[in-house]
Amino acid sequence: MPEDLAVFIDWENIYISTVTEYGAKPNVSAILEKSREYGRIVSATAYADWTDGDFRDAPPTLYSNGISPRYISARYFPGGRSQKRRTNSIDVMLAVECADFLHYHPQVDTYVLVTGDGDFIPLVSLLRSRGKNVVVIGVSEATSYHLIESADHFISYASLLEEERAARARDRAPKKKTADPYNELVRAVEALKKGGKARVLGQVKQQMIVQLGSFDERNEGFKKFKDFVVEAERRGLVNTVDQDLELQVYLPNEEVPTGPESDLAAEEPKEESASEVRPNGRVRREEIAVEEPESVTPESAPSGGDSSFDLLEDLTPYELRTICKSVADLREPASFVEIYGSIRDLDERGELELTQDEIREVVEAMLETGFLETTRTKPYEEAKADITFYTLDRDREEVKAALEPA
Repeated sequence: MPEDLAVFIDWENIYISTVTEYGAKPNVSAILEKSREYGRIVSATAYADWTDGDFRDAPPTLYSNGISPRYISARYFPGGRSQKRRTNSIDVMLAVECADFLHYHPQVDTYVLVTGDGDFIPLVSLLRSRGKNVVVIGVSEATSYHLIESADHFISYASLLEEERAARARDRAPKKKTADPYNELVRAVEALKKGGKARVLGQVKQQMIVQLGSFDERNEGFKKFKDFVVEAERRGLVNTVDQDLELQVYLPNEEVPTGPESDLAAEEPKEESASEVRPNGRVRREEIAVEEPESVTPESAPSGGDSSFDLLEDLTPYELRTICKSVADLREPASFVEIYGSIRDLDERGELELTQDEIREVVEAMLETGFLETTRTKPYEEAKADITFYTLDRDREEVKAALEPA
């Protein structure tokens, strides 16, 4: 298993450095993608005065990438040419919270510091003295030489941009299809059948990757692997069925187990209004022309709140079960970032097929419908203020059903 990893971002430092050297704001996705090469991100925090005009628009982008913005108030005092010199306590707060995180999370083996400030050398020394691996990401031209020398690894921000450009170039290059993906899907199902292994979507995709070396359904024109399987079912190559709360894939000549099935290929598309369809392909519930039975009551409705994402209708039983189990495995109470990260890890391992926006919608829907309960508590004993954490409502019937052994 990959090692656990924590990311601490000196946002003001990296922002000013990238704008000065490259005329562009920091690429958060590239930073996180590089960080994941060193382990599984369990915590990511960015520090800045978010009321400052230059940083005011950053929090939504950070939240969408699973990064928690930490507000640090700036102070002003006379001095300098402008008679208004600016300073703040970002360095101190980042160092203190990182040291505190080190004490209370000994299982985290790698720390990524996104900064070029030489004032963090004592923090790097502390982390390394406790046996931790320290990675520094910064703009080479604006990073302290001594900070580079003190870290275990230094990654130049310019190299991240080069890697991203190379990745885009590879994506634009014509793909050489050495095998029919639909035939490979059938081969994958046959291989899993012979091995007596489960044939859930994540396992089937993993088998295809083993066969092909790599496989990305987006190269075939599909946003999700499930959509690719739906097309294969419509071509008569496979059959799907909900079995033991998991979506299983069978061959056409196999005897499909009896029980409540979910034939994806036979599903009729829902009638959509002329209103805008959301980017993730799901239509807002209030825009779907479906006549509700008169017998539906608030108690029997599958979801509450004003969320347009319905956990029981927009997720398959397998997806809901997998998400609930992942959240249940977290230490409770858990932060939003920890919950978001655990679901994102499922997507990275191929167990789910959700975009970042859909992951956020899932977490928000779990909050609105009561799957997650909020609690206010101190993150550590010496903390002066309570913050919001979340716990899974294990007494809820849907959660109980999801957590029951198959």
